[in-house]
Amino acid sequence: MFYMIFALIWYALIATIFLILSVPLVAIASTTFLVLCTGAYVRASRLALGAEAVPVPQPEGVPAYVHYLSGPAGRDLRQIADLTWREMREVGERARTWLKNGFFHYGMDNYRRAVGVLIAAGLVAGAVVTGLVMALVTLGALLVWGLLFVLAKGLLYTLRGVDSGLSQLRGIKLTCPACHHRVVYPAYACPNPSCTHRHEDVRPGRYGLLRRTCACGERMPTLLVLGSHKMTAYCPHCEAPMAEGAGTAREIVVPMLGATTAGKTRMMLALAETMTGALDATAADEPTGTSLAQMQDALHARGDTRKTIAEDAVRAYSFNLGQRTRRLVHIYDPPGEDFSSSARLQARRFLRGAHAFVFVVDPFAIPDVWNSLDPAAQRDYQAIRSSQPPSYIFEQVLENLTGMGVKTGVKSLAVAVTKSDLTAGLPICDGLEEDVRAWLTDRVGMANMVRSIEKSFGKVRYFHTSARFTPAGVDPNVQDLLAWTLSRNGVN
Repeated sequence: MFYMIFALIWYALIATIFLILSVPLVAIASTTFLVLCTGAYVRASRLALGAEAVPVPQPEGVPAYVHYLSGPAGRDLRQIADLTWREMREVGERARTWLKNGFFHYGMDNYRRAVGVLIAAGLVAGAVVTGLVMALVTLGALLVWGLLFVLAKGLLYTLRGVDSGLSQLRGIKLTCPACHHRVVYPAYACPNPSCTHRHEDVRPGRYGLLRRTCACGERMPTLLVLGSHKMTAYCPHCEAPMAEGAGTAREIVVPMLGATTAGKTRMMLALAETMTGALDATAADEPTGTSLAQMQDALHARGDTRKTIAEDAVRAYSFNLGQRTRRLVHIYDPPGEDFSSSARLQARRFLRGAHAFVFVVDPFAIPDVWNSLDPAAQRDYQAIRSSQPPSYIFEQVLENLTGMGVKTGVKSLAVAVTKSDLTAGLPICDGLEEDVRAWLTDRVGMANMVRSIEKSFGKVRYFHTSARFTPAGVDPNVQDLLAWTLSRNGVN
């Protein structure tokens, strides 16, 4: 009887001790497991961003690496989750083995087994808490990633808007000097001299916010305000090189109008000489510099320039003008055959975006002037005389400009009666130097053309010019023509 009472008291005491120790034991076991799993998470994160990081995929299609928030961040989170699960399974397996060998091995007494049960309960509780904590950590990571992604998107569109807005406020538009398309944003060559990759749209987006990383590893700016204009620009339509600094200055597009052999190319060359000389402008691209040098060499070698071939692609002669208030001036010299064909004129997109026009009038193509010459003079000038009268050329141009939707009423037109070096001394050209407009209307029967010109264009001025180069330089009247044309477009 005494033994039974003693046993009951003993087991009651033992049960009380277990009850008293169970709570802290379970808490210690669960806390220890949580700490071990936290360490597993830290190790997994270090491995995911280090030794076992997901390889960065090589660019495909676009020669640039995807911005971290637009892809790699998601891959890293998945890798961290996978490695964390692996590390935690290893922690759980080690805990299970330790518990089995230490408390539930064959031959263990009941007291040890009871302690094992408490520790096992603590580990289960720790696993549940760890699962909840990891779920919160994962949710937090996803929320942070999502928040950063949304902020990046907002910054992306803000930067694009600011860049485009500044260009709009400054009146800057981009025109390809080769194919004449309007260019929303040029393509850029990688600034790495040893890299041949070309990036079609470097603006903030999937491949970078402030900087884009080329497939070669070179970083490049994504916005004009950040310096993208310092890279070599290309037209995304025809892949031709664009002007240096394209997108940073307002454009002034000036097409030359006139019949074949009217002297447009010589006039253009005289304008270019004035631009690079008196106005200290520079060729804005390599094709301009090369073409001007070739024409000047031909002019000095044989006294004439190569005829503009009708089948040639008309590329602008582009110039960077000014230092503080820069302008990008494009001068187009289309072949004279264009002005006798509506189909050819309609294909010249630069006419739609023109700011000013220079109409080159060959005085020998005016019937009254030609008929006043004796047969010997006509034979001398036949080779340099335009085949169509200027009135016909102007009506062709006006009809096609109207058909293109060009608002000529807000454009300026400089009318240049050329070859003043050849008309000097001709009786019918008396008074031409003093008042070109009066000479056209009153002396040579061009009154209808003059009325049509002044009715159609907002600003008109008449000049008597020679495109011949002399030791004294370019004809001052050519300089006056260029100064007047540019002043109509904000250049003083």
